[in-house]
Amino acid sequence: MIREVMVSRLKEYFLSRGVELLFPEELKLDNNVADFFDLFLKDGNNLIAVKVYSPGEKLATHIKKELEILAVEVLKLKHFIDKAYIAVPEEIGLLKIPQEIFESAGIGVLIVSEKEIEERIPARAFKKLLRSVDEALKKEIQEFSEEITKFSIKIEKEIEKIKNELSILNKRMDFLYKDLNTLKREVEQLKNLQGKVVVEMKPVEAREETPVEGIEGLPDFISDNPWVSILVKRGREDGS
Repeated sequence: MIREVMVSRLKEYFLSRGVELLFPEELKLDNNVADFFDLFLKDGNNLIAVKVYSPGEKLATHIKKELEILAVEVLKLKHFIDKAYIAVPEEIGLLKIPQEIFESAGIGVLIVSEKEIEERIPARAFKKLLRSVDEALKKEIQEFSEEITKFSIKIEKEIEKIKNELSILNKRMDFLYKDLNTLKREVEQLKNLQGKVVVEMKPVEAREETPVEGIEGLPDFISDNPWVSILVKRGREDGS
């Protein structure tokens, strides 16, 4: 049975069981996961992936080896999904399937024939430890990225605020610089005027002292007192 026919039969099988068919683009999976599996399905909370195997040769040893390799590849990607199946055509025979490996790994096996699809080995849910850790890590990275974005926006606002304040300071400095230049010019003008101003000083005539009559014979501390001479003169002027 060719690969395309098997995929079509599997879609009909899962849709008839009420399982939701998903496109890889909806899941935003890594390219290696989306390219490896052929079908993605949603059954309740479980994400199921199906890998279709169509052998090129019918040698039992060759088919068994390829199925073992497929099982290993599925296990490498198990933290992206909850359950996994490998679908094989009916004609390869049960003896060619490494049943113990699939059962131990929890990978289901679907036998696809023209009439029906048989779940030969049920799939078990993978342990979600790695997946939960991965999701938690992604969540932390997302939260950290959001915090970085908020911080960047805050920093940009602060930088813009500082730029505005610097612009205001520059304008004030320009005004101060202009005022300083004005003061310098005024000082220079005052210096120039100071050199041209001439102050004329008139000499003060010394008053000639005339001796006062009538105080001879008085003690020196009285006769030498200028106030005594003034009082004597005023007395004479009043008497005349």
